[in-house]
Amino acid sequence: MKAFILTIFILCISHSILAQEKDTITHYGQLEEKYQRLKDSVSRLSPFIPAVSSVLVNYKQIELNFFASIISANNFRDDDGHLGDLNGRQTYLYQTLQATFGTTKRARFNVGFDVNMVMGRIDQDRTSSMFKVFDSGVEGNSRYARAITSLAARLRWRPLRRNYNFTIQGSFIFPTNVSNEKQQVLGYKQTFLALQFLYNQPLSERLFLFSQLGLQYGFKRANVSDVFFSPISLYLSYLIPRKTIPFILFNYIPMFSKYDSWTYSRYTMQVGGGLQYQFNRRLLANAYYANNIKGKNYPDFNTYSLSVRYVLN
Repeated sequence: MKAFILTIFILCISHSILAQEKDTITHYGQLEEKYQRLKDSVSRLSPFIPAVSSVLVNYKQIELNFFASIISANNFRDDDGHLGDLNGRQTYLYQTLQATFGTTKRARFNVGFDVNMVMGRIDQDRTSSMFKVFDSGVEGNSRYARAITSLAARLRWRPLRRNYNFTIQGSFIFPTNVSNEKQQVLGYKQTFLALQFLYNQPLSERLFLFSQLGLQYGFKRANVSDVFFSPISLYLSYLIPRKTIPFILFNYIPMFSKYDSWTYSRYTMQVGGGLQYQFNRRLLANAYYANNIKGKNYPDFNTYSLSVRYVLN
């Protein structure tokens, strides 16, 4: 039963705004100049929503995960951490479909693949609803795009033979052929190498602390510099027998970029809470809300997330 306690993923992402034409420079050109440093780190879903399950499935089992997150912001934290008007609204819907396969009889290795999809909207009206991300119709300075943005090959490993609490997951994330026009909204194409170290520590019969350290490196491309992310996450969960688990979460995500040298110029902190429900031994779902409470050179995103996990024999 404990093997199904946490299906956790984290959301947090940075995106840029690019000027489009000379007649729109007064609106989006100002944002482009102000947030120039964000441009070469806007990337894929992966650095901020690692879509992690810490469970290794048994031999010949298949684990299917679906993750969906809406993030939205109309404010931005500047270089001093002060909150200011974004002069618009940024909203993104991130979706990941993940399949994981049991490959060894002792359940120490799993392999898998991920498909990542994004819908994004940059709306000139800062008071607009985040649900307008489902509306492709735009006017004025507003922009909209959607695409399958990346594919990932993944390995999950339990390194300690008799310890079922510690898991390592690694993946290569490859960008798809997203058009240049869509990249202006969804982010630049970049290849990533990601590692996640996951540990689930029982504190009592019903109380659990799940911790995650992520290390993710984005390789330089023609229009984007090297980037590095190291998110640290903590989830405190309480089991209400036998199927319900409320939890609270804390995330800290420092972000590093390489121009002539490496610089630590951006970070965000998030707090939130949610609920997980185990329908049966095969099926569970969880939902949570998180908000940025502190940061630097980063949008003040609100995050609403839902995930579903199903295991096939």
